[in-house]
Amino acid sequence: MKKHEKRITKEALSNMILGYTCSESIILAISKYLKIKTKIIPKIATGFSAGIGRMGNVCGAISGGVMIIGLIYGRLNPNDTEKYEQCIGKVQKLIMEFKNRNGEIECEKLIGLKLSRSEDRERFKMERVKEKLCMKFVEDVISILMEVMGEED
Repeated sequence: MKKHEKRITKEALSNMILGYTCSESIILAISKYLKIKTKIIPKIATGFSAGIGRMGNVCGAISGGVMIIGLIYGRLNPNDTEKYEQCIGKVQKLIMEFKNRNGEIECEKLIGLKLSRSEDRERFKMERVKEKLCMKFVEDVISILMEVMGEED
């Protein structure tokens, strides 16, 4: 999968240019690559935008990455503790590496804006924060996902 990182990243960034959010863009791009076809994508990711519902919490790019990890490594049976541990371990690696690269994992701290406020949403657009910051966070999450998903378990 690592060899397809550039193509997946390009797809995700194109999604953002079209107007999709960080979480939506990641889940759309990677599910397309994995040939996962379902009507719930990108709908399932929409509420995770801008730090979960514009609340400034966990970055939407990270949330999109967590959803991808869950789609691939999640369990179907509550007794499958092996799948559970594998999935949680990959999520932890994603979050820790993102924090190592960017210093934070919270949207509000990463971009310096409270997107729950209309004036900050306007600044987000006017100052091109998506292009200057968020697209890099999407690239980082895809890069980390490629590493985490390429590991032997």
